[in-house]
Amino acid sequence: MFLKNYWYAAGFPEELGREFLTRTFLNETIVMFRKEDGTAVAMEDRCAHRRVPLSLGRLIGDTVECGYHGLQYDCAGRCTKIPGQERIPPKVSVKSYPLVEKHRFLWIWMGDPKKADTSLIPDYSMLDRCGLRLSNIQFHMDAHVQLVIDNLLDLSHLTYVHGTTTGSREISETADVKIVRKGDAVQVLRWMEDVPPAPAFRQFGGYTGNIDSWQVSEFSPPTYVRVSYGSAPAGHGIPDGDWYEDQDDWGFYVYHGLTPETEKRCHQYRYVVFQSGMGDPATIEEFRFQCDQIITEDSVLFPVQQESIDHDPAETSAWDINSQVEVVHDGGLSAARQIVDQLLAQQANGKRKNGTAKIKKKSKGKSKKSARTHAAAR
Repeated sequence: MFLKNYWYAAGFPEELGREFLTRTFLNETIVMFRKEDGTAVAMEDRCAHRRVPLSLGRLIGDTVECGYHGLQYDCAGRCTKIPGQERIPPKVSVKSYPLVEKHRFLWIWMGDPKKADTSLIPDYSMLDRCGLRLSNIQFHMDAHVQLVIDNLLDLSHLTYVHGTTTGSREISETADVKIVRKGDAVQVLRWMEDVPPAPAFRQFGGYTGNIDSWQVSEFSPPTYVRVSYGSAPAGHGIPDGDWYEDQDDWGFYVYHGLTPETEKRCHQYRYVVFQSGMGDPATIEEFRFQCDQIITEDSVLFPVQQESIDHDPAETSAWDINSQVEVVHDGGLSAARQIVDQLLAQQANGKRKNGTAKIKKKSKGKSKKSARTHAAAR
């Protein structure tokens, strides 16, 4: 079961043109294209007549013509022509979906079109800021979307999967961790003081000695995840305000658009955001390469993990964190599941209101307080 009345990432705007682009979201096959004026359109990829994919047909102006028997549809999904007959039954149509461009993503609304409110698109406005550089990539994963979300909320895996870039022993073994529940969102705060820098921080941050480092992973339903990495020379202290915004000497942001295709497949669209003055063109290109290397290393794990879950004699699922043990780093994973479970129950009972992605910002400051593991609810 999926949460329906939310915006889901459907791709990057530059992918969409006058050619049909087909994808499956939440078990529904969609055909997308641009109208002659550039407006993005999304429709059910299935003719109302014999159910042949409309994407096998053609565009005539802004009209979609089925490639089997020539039925034609406007961009709202209404049938406008049936060859050989004048009368068109009013119920002959295909489903259309709200599709918009915002914050450098395509967003599709998979629920009730009357409830599609663009103010509910997650606040990824940092992608629109001037003076920042972006690097994007996409993957089609043979795995449940929750496995990807888990990966992004539990950054202890950096030590073992990304040891040549962002990983270090301290991230998994000595980092302090705090889980903060804020309404329908959860943040996992992770910080380390006076530790050796991970390879990428040493290479691109220019550190020669120990550092203070912090990471924020934030989940909002249905599948929005953003991550921030910050750092400063040892002795600087850890931010006591908005950790996400405060990166101090060196860091970067990561924005993920994650969309289920089925219960065992998903789409991942990712941006990395970093400062323009990071270095010369060769340095920036190397940083982009390493960012793509990181997500590629993760992408190899998810299908193997999904296959292992599928063959587990205990009949577990991706929704089960682990059938045998839950470790300290699983706090954020549990909180995210609790949020989604509650919303799915509300949706099943017909009580769910439109989801909101608004996040309040906290004041900035510095603190050198630390504690091993915390859990809080706000």
